[in-house]
Amino acid sequence: MMTTPKKTGEKGIALIVVLCITAVMVGAAVQMISQTRREVSETINLGDGLQALYLARSGIAFSKALLNAEISDYNGLSQSWANAETWSARFNASFEEGKSSIAIEDETGKIPINYMIKKDGVVNLAIRDLLVRLLNQPQWKLTEEQTEQIVNKLQDWMVKNSQQPLGSSESKTNIKGPFRFPEEILKTEAITKDLLFGTANRPGLNSYITIYGNGKININTTPKPVLKALFPGINEATLERLDQFRHTEKDKLKDPNWFRQVIGTSGTNPPSDLIGVKSEAFRVTSTGLLKGCRRTAMGILERDGNPEKFKLRFLLMNS
Repeated sequence: MMTTPKKTGEKGIALIVVLCITAVMVGAAVQMISQTRREVSETINLGDGLQALYLARSGIAFSKALLNAEISDYNGLSQSWANAETWSARFNASFEEGKSSIAIEDETGKIPINYMIKKDGVVNLAIRDLLVRLLNQPQWKLTEEQTEQIVNKLQDWMVKNSQQPLGSSESKTNIKGPFRFPEEILKTEAITKDLLFGTANRPGLNSYITIYGNGKININTTPKPVLKALFPGINEATLERLDQFRHTEKDKLKDPNWFRQVIGTSGTNPPSDLIGVKSEAFRVTSTGLLKGCRRTAMGILERDGNPEKFKLRFLLMNS
């Protein structure tokens, strides 16, 4: 019986098919391994990100505890909370892995725009004029006409909203002013987003105005532009002397009239009911860092009914 020999071409085709199948299987295996590694990496990053977020939130809780533990007749820039590096180091000493960078800003040192309209609807000229003088400073690049338009729009908006009935969820006694959160200021169309939060060429107004506090400005911690607005007509040299005094004469900052030791009794001084030396609200920005993951939390700590205790009023997290 004769057998038909296999053709050489058929063997070659079979080999090619086997190689193709092998290549497909190898490719699928490589893709599966790559996907598995990616999923593992994403899971690890998710865990690290959550831990970084917890570090950030812990930084705010830590700040609240320490601020409540401090007992002082005044708040000033020479105190430990004002030194971000030292404050962060105290927090990070409790952790072997990861760290948090904590910065605390005194909201009471800013202009309390919620108090530009009094409870009876009358304009508080002291705060209004202070805001005008701040906006007329050259860093804002505004004309006097633009400044007046901004302040008038804010004023009109607050008057109208103070006359509107409140929602059922909150009573009138719980409302301190028309603005509940900083971004709400943009609804007035008086201040643009760039003016409120700043640009590369201009600082943000949110560093100098606030919706928190009790209507007084802590003269010990107020930023230099606000300090300058508090004393109309002072020159840069006098402004520097006032600022230097706040950093060096710690024992004299209990008296809100310490500025008289620098500029005397002459000139225009801020109204006594507008300035104080105690801080009513702090902005805490805490950034948690862990294995390349960065998460930030920002909280507002405001004094509770107990004047020596702070409570967390607002928390914003960037996850």
